[in-house]
Amino acid sequence: MNSQTYLLLEKLGLTEYEAKTLGTLFNLREAEAPQISRTAQVPKTRVYDVLEKLIQRRLIIEIKGRPKLYRAVEPQKAIDLLMMDKKDQFEELKKEATAIKDNLVDFDPKEEGGEKVMKVKDKQDFEKILGQELLKANTSIQGLTEITDDNNIIHDALLRAKNKNVTIKLLNSNNSKKLKSNAEVKQFEHGLNAFIIDGKKVIMAISDFKKQKPDYHFTIMNDNEPMANALTQVLKQNWEKGKKY
Repeated sequence: MNSQTYLLLEKLGLTEYEAKTLGTLFNLREAEAPQISRTAQVPKTRVYDVLEKLIQRRLIIEIKGRPKLYRAVEPQKAIDLLMMDKKDQFEELKKEATAIKDNLVDFDPKEEGGEKVMKVKDKQDFEKILGQELLKANTSIQGLTEITDDNNIIHDALLRAKNKNVTIKLLNSNNSKKLKSNAEVKQFEHGLNAFIIDGKKVIMAISDFKKQKPDYHFTIMNDNEPMANALTQVLKQNWEKGKKY
């Protein structure tokens, strides 16, 4: 049995020892466990477990007697069985992937003027999308925010933005120590969760992300200077009231 056959068997889902054992039985046709162990170079301490797994997968047959013998099914049948198992695994994986995609983000089909309302099932999905948007900043990020030390995706995005010389100024409702190294920041309770990027793009939470909900809504306004200016004014008016970290 050549190395390409062993490699194919492994690609079809067998372990190295399982592939060696089955490939050896293709050649020997029928043999005792000690002979299989020697020929396949599978340790004696492992060969019986390997044989049992191959029996469960219907790739070999156990012949009762003294001594007990093991026989491989026809090679073509074995490969067909492995391919069917692989196909079933792929179909299951496809179902899981579809379910996960459906649960991640639902887009509102109505988008006017580059604005959209989005819905996510999990708070971290909002964090991922927000992180992507923050990385698009060219000059500035300002915000009336509620970031905690646990929001690692946001902290990473802010650090990367800072390394691109983006200026970052945040009025944060929580005392997040991590923010100090990446932004000019003060603490102030304001009840908002909004970011202004480059003075024109706004990402703002509509739902209260501090509460447990079945889903959460937020909006991305890609080019809305009036809203960006209004939020900037709120930031300026409350900046002096904020407490330095």
